[in-house]
Amino acid sequence: MKKLLIFATCMVLGVNVYAQKKKKPATKTKTTIDSTQLLNKTQLKAGIQEAKDVVEASLSSKDLVANQNGEKRYYDSYPISMKAGEELFIEHSSSNFRVMLGFKNPDKKVPTEFSYDSQAFSGQSFNKFHYVAPTTGTYTLLATSMDAGQVGKYRIQKTLITSGAIEAQLDPEFSKRFKTLVASKKNNFKDITGEKVKKDKKDKAVQQERYTTKFELITGKPASLIVDNGGQTANFKSTIFEGDNQDDAKAYFSGLVKQLQVLTRNWTEQPGSDMSYSASTDTDIISLSITSSEDKKKKKTLWQVVFAYN
Repeated sequence: MKKLLIFATCMVLGVNVYAQKKKKPATKTKTTIDSTQLLNKTQLKAGIQEAKDVVEASLSSKDLVANQNGEKRYYDSYPISMKAGEELFIEHSSSNFRVMLGFKNPDKKVPTEFSYDSQAFSGQSFNKFHYVAPTTGTYTLLATSMDAGQVGKYRIQKTLITSGAIEAQLDPEFSKRFKTLVASKKNNFKDITGEKVKKDKKDKAVQQERYTTKFELITGKPASLIVDNGGQTANFKSTIFEGDNQDDAKAYFSGLVKQLQVLTRNWTEQPGSDMSYSASTDTDIISLSITSSEDKKKKKTLWQVVFAYN
């Protein structure tokens, strides 16, 4: 998933209506739901921490349209009511085209945020979008295609969750330390960089510099920073578990993955296994893996859980 604050080739405020269906006068009084409200039917209420809605619809040449440089993109518009702090999860999929959505803030001064499937279309397209409402109001979801002129069926699932409900399940200390590390990454970990470590042969071969750091993701588990590209990039690495039982390592790994999946819920999770996990953004990637080494003195295998942030 990729996000753009401004997507110059697509929808903007004040788009034109290409074509609209005319409503025929109803002969009977019916209680119906406006199709544009299908993602706004279920609201969060007292005692309810999660609200889900699903819409299955189609893009067609009779839908709303955005024109840019002679290209047309058809789209559907759905309002979604949110309160400040509530979290929105959107799953958008289609077997007819590469999906894209725009998300408009009630404040017209805030640029529309776009999220789309960046992979080449292979017969099935899927994209996730995560958003935390900064203010209370009615937001607008624009469902469209990444490529111009596409039509066909699509599906959207909306999940709305109350403020703080997701992170309530986290270990507060681990959550705090991980967020501190994410903030430090923005400055290439410079604020937690310690003394330079004497180079070994391997580091010299790849022109890396190694530094200590006083920051510990897990209390009592030291970490190191590996700096390369002439100081342009730095990688945080820490062995956060070590033991002689593989099952213990897997249990520790599994528990930490659950924490990381919550903390990186707006990142893209990469394919993994019961021995490896990773998630990424356009600029960052974290990984958690189980490795092993032989303790020749004790003649046994040691199992480690290693965390890395690049």
